[in-house]
Amino acid sequence: MSKFLQFAASWVFAVTFVIVAQPVVADEAAQSELPRTYRPVSRPKVPEVRSSARTDVDRFILASLEAKKLALNPEADRTTLIRRVCFDLTGLPPTIAEIDAFVADKSPDAYEKMVDRYLASPHYGERWGKHWLDAAGYADSNGYFNADSDRPLAWRYRDYVIRSFNADKPYDQFVKEQLAGDELVGFTPGGDVTPAMVDALTATHFIRNAPDGTGESDGNPDEVRTDRFTVLEGNVQNVMNNLFGLTVQCARCHDHKFEPITQEEYYGLQAILFPVYNPERWSKPNDRVIPIGSKTELQNIQRLNTFVDNQVKAAQAGLAAFADPLRDQLLDERLKDLAPAARDAVIESVKAAKEKRTAAQQALLKTHAKVIDIKDDDLAKRFPEYAALRDRVKQTIAEREKERPRPPEKIAAFVETDPTPAAHHLLKRGQHHLPGGEVLPTVPVSLQTPKNKYQIATRPAGQVSSGRRTAFANWATSPENPLFARVMVNRIWQHHFGTGIVPTADNLGASGAKPSHPELLDFLASEFMQRGWSVKAVHRLIMTSAVYRQTSAPRDGLAAIDPDNRLLAMFPVRRLDAEAVRDAMLQIAGELDVKIGGQYVPSKRTPEGVVEIPETANVPHRRSVYLQQRRTQVVTFLQLFDAPSIVSTCGKRSPSTVPLQSLMLLNSEFARIRAKNFAARLAREATEPTKKITIALRLTSGRDPLKDEQLACEKFLGKQHEAYAGQKDAGERAWADLCQMLLASNAFLYID
Repeated sequence: MSKFLQFAASWVFAVTFVIVAQPVVADEAAQSELPRTYRPVSRPKVPEVRSSARTDVDRFILASLEAKKLALNPEADRTTLIRRVCFDLTGLPPTIAEIDAFVADKSPDAYEKMVDRYLASPHYGERWGKHWLDAAGYADSNGYFNADSDRPLAWRYRDYVIRSFNADKPYDQFVKEQLAGDELVGFTPGGDVTPAMVDALTATHFIRNAPDGTGESDGNPDEVRTDRFTVLEGNVQNVMNNLFGLTVQCARCHDHKFEPITQEEYYGLQAILFPVYNPERWSKPNDRVIPIGSKTELQNIQRLNTFVDNQVKAAQAGLAAFADPLRDQLLDERLKDLAPAARDAVIESVKAAKEKRTAAQQALLKTHAKVIDIKDDDLAKRFPEYAALRDRVKQTIAEREKERPRPPEKIAAFVETDPTPAAHHLLKRGQHHLPGGEVLPTVPVSLQTPKNKYQIATRPAGQVSSGRRTAFANWATSPENPLFARVMVNRIWQHHFGTGIVPTADNLGASGAKPSHPELLDFLASEFMQRGWSVKAVHRLIMTSAVYRQTSAPRDGLAAIDPDNRLLAMFPVRRLDAEAVRDAMLQIAGELDVKIGGQYVPSKRTPEGVVEIPETANVPHRRSVYLQQRRTQVVTFLQLFDAPSIVSTCGKRSPSTVPLQSLMLLNSEFARIRAKNFAARLAREATEPTKKITIALRLTSGRDPLKDEQLACEKFLGKQHEAYAGQKDAGERAWADLCQMLLASNAFLYID
């Protein structure tokens, strides 16, 4: 029986399958025994349907609906569509001008042009870059221990991701750079880092995203070894989960009970990263950096720094030499009232080496502690000539420091530095102190095909890196890889509809949930590859469909047939995610800082335990993607709206509706300040109350107020004016209260 038939039996009967020393590649018969998602993508036939359809995507959806005697909802109105598209693609609400322009555009392709405008927005990369960063396990801190120390250069990877999405970098290239960018550009340790190499090297931070507390690890040798192995294990988990939607960590201790992955294959995956994550040749996380520049440039910087260092040391040494006899003189003056013998004993104790002082000398120094403590300022006060020399030396040092060259910028990258990496070993029962047999770098046999094997090319002359990751990148991004394209299009579908075609976005394996439309998943994956791995092309394909453009209105009897709306007979109503809530509030209040990229905005924990961005910070109003992403300290506002604490990866958030969300919107300083500034914006843009209410509703919900909404707002304003009667700012406070209620309303918080 072949290994794959053995697995098929184990899948049904829970029989542990056999570890093969030299795995073979799956043939077609063996592949047929595996779950569908383990087979290479084949383009399905587009089904014929009775209903009219805009796109082939609709035909797959309609085929399932018609089988249940259902149909799609009608198309939503334009104000609903532009708000839906704008939030989906940029994470921000459309402006009133954008809404008006779209509603007024009578051209037949007005909708398609609107979608393309938002795809071209620089905010698109921020929105979809954040989706990727969560799924890749990105954080600005090392985590693992409570210290949760800073990762000062991780933000460069965040910016690389945002740039790549904005440029619509082909997805296969995007991933190859993250797995093996250093090898692809021919980086050599100690060699040149040219501008053309920077992006590819920055991209390799992808395989540094897992928690890494080894910079603070201070236990016994066994604990330190475990901490280091944990980093290797975490990054293997991140890679396999993010790119292939597989849970592989079970195979650390034994053959996987649900997926066709042996323990030996799991350690073969570890061996791909082992040249860097070798516990016996370890570097702390913040030491894994590369300076940017040519070898000559970096040598010149070092040479000039050495000159400055030597000049500064010489000036300081000259001042110290001048000070020494003056210090002796001042000490002698301070001890003048002592008997000569006692004075000599104190001076002798002061000049004795610290480690050689006797108990008597230590006691003597303690007795005269204030007298013998001669500070630099004491010398300057007693000896004017010393004060003058000290000032000249300070000026000289300051002048020399101005000549110090600007330090080179650095990248936190993943690069191999050992031309002869050590052998990796399977760990018996996953125990870090129980090595078993040697394992070679490899990938699961179940994911290999005759056309797509894991093969390490001969190392080019002069290359230090092993080439293992280039081989992995080529295998991973091949059209023959069964999971690579499926996982990404499923993730894109999930972010547009709230749930993926496979609901378990982080698990497309045998133990994951069944796809609602398996043929559609394969169709999208096939289109993804045929369209040059363009993520934006997949967006267009999905967003121009009738299923995406339909209304969210419920229908009689639909809940009984499809209670979870898996067939998508109506568009699913979704609440804005945490970042969109915060960023939209800032934009509506007229405060959002739209600068792209740069270092993160640090968060702060208040004495009450709230994690916030202080309003007094230099840049408190930047988009949420640029806020510090600490593993143990998520900004409280975002956390309450289900932003994840990144321990590993987060391909799908679990939305919640809890009282604390409403309490945050009603009582937090952040919400109150936004409401106040929102009211001030309304005051600048209109004076007549009806007009101000219309603008407020259009900003928060994307549409004109309904008649009962208009009346409710007017009634609310009247009551608030009465509540604040006699106060000078009664009007401003009433409008701020109304604005806050609108920002806490379902019309703002939900996308139809």
